[in-house]
Amino acid sequence: MTDWAGDERDLVRRCREGSDAAYAMLVREHRPRLYALAYRLTGDRLTAEDVAQEAFLAAFKAMDRFDPNPSLAAWLNTITIRIARRAASRARARATPSLSALEDDGAAPPMGLGLADTSPTGDPAAAAEAAELRAHLSEAIERLPFNQRAAVVLRYMTGLDYAAGAEAMGVPLNTFKSHLLRGTKALREELARLPERGPAKGAPGPASVRAVPAPTRRG
Repeated sequence: MTDWAGDERDLVRRCREGSDAAYAMLVREHRPRLYALAYRLTGDRLTAEDVAQEAFLAAFKAMDRFDPNPSLAAWLNTITIRIARRAASRARARATPSLSALEDDGAAPPMGLGLADTSPTGDPAAAAEAAELRAHLSEAIERLPFNQRAAVVLRYMTGLDYAAGAEAMGVPLNTFKSHLLRGTKALREELARLPERGPAKGAPGPASVRAVPAPTRRG
């Protein structure tokens, strides 16, 4: 490992100087996260690959203008969201499996929904019910308008706080909160439409699942 591998500022400096090793390291460190973000925003593997690649190309072209505050990761998030926004409509036109179907066949990134308590408690019936709920949530997230989807993904899937989410989307804090509030409200309404089923061996049914948390307008 090079002596600059753990120094983000030095890594950026090396990239600006045209270092292939620095370029490779930056891609290796950030690509899994950017691909996962792009995938959640577009629901399409091929589109997510294209978005991640285009994001890195755009980042390297703009590297001289990079401001290390708050971080390289936050800057790359913003670029990825901007590109994913343009790509999302094209992704929907492709005849590819849905995001929920890809999750079922194991092709989705290792990034949980993080929106509900779907623990199957080891029971096959409960596990099937939890998988059905995850699939329903995935499909509901895909149907959200892009800004609402992005806010939900950034807050509940990547764990960004409100300020960081707003910065990643390039919108004022209150605008981010509005997108998040509308997105989570739509998801909660989707969950409420699920048919109530009797719990299997003490496992919680869909009606008792702790659904998407409602974001507060403050903080």
